[in-house]
Amino acid sequence: MRIFAVLLLLLVLIGGIGFYRGWFSMSSDQDDPESRKSNVNLTVDRDKMDADADAVKVKVQELTDEAKDAVTTR
Repeated sequence: MRIFAVLLLLLVLIGGIGFYRGWFSMSSDQDDPESRKSNVNLTVDRDKMDADADAVKVKVQELTDEAKDAVTTR
């Protein structure tokens, strides 16, 4: 049961971050107002996800280099 709760929490966390960062978006439309049916679309922006991943890699590399410089200057 705990594993299920952890997985659900991770899913919600990733979904929340994804919507906040613009990785995911939702849209809906109603073709015929009288039919009471709506189409809901989920769009995944893989380019945005890749750009954010690359930015994180660059930042981690910069922080790693700074940490190495701080250790060697001691």
